[in-house]
Amino acid sequence: MASAGKNGYITMRDAVEHQLTTSQPTSMSVLKLKLDQDQLVEDFFGSTQLIGIVSSARDYQVCWQVNRDLHYDFRVNNSLEINLTKNQRSFFFSVFEFEEPTKSAAHYFYNNHCQAEFLLPELKNVDYLWLIKGDYYQLQDVKKLIGQLRHVEPIQLVSLLDIRKLENKMNLIF
Repeated sequence: MASAGKNGYITMRDAVEHQLTTSQPTSMSVLKLKLDQDQLVEDFFGSTQLIGIVSSARDYQVCWQVNRDLHYDFRVNNSLEINLTKNQRSFFFSVFEFEEPTKSAAHYFYNNHCQAEFLLPELKNVDYLWLIKGDYYQLQDVKKLIGQLRHVEPIQLVSLLDIRKLENKMNLIF
């Protein structure tokens, strides 16, 4: 058996090497790895803030207006697009990205709707989600940003959301 590292987990490389050296040769070998979802959630959502936005405008229109009014630089990132499959149908949720390297912060703007499906079904009244990752933005900074967003033309409502209370937060992980 592959030995566990310092943190008690087996690395992907060790697991693959173990599988290759201990398995009987077959026409098709399958390697099954168990994903530690709790650790994944903790890693992804550590030092994050989440804002919910209500707007009847399209995602690119909201981002364009935010970029113009608040001097951000959101751009659609197709490689981050989230694909959810429900009832044998695929739904694609666009993600816009803006990075601030000098502040070690990244901003992600998610579309919460795709046809009649939701990225976060528990937030059906929220059109867009703005996730801020990084230690730079503290709660008071996010509240200031929320105040600024309330003055952006196509935005009707802005609210700070508690990530811990979301049951489908795994859908935000790309």
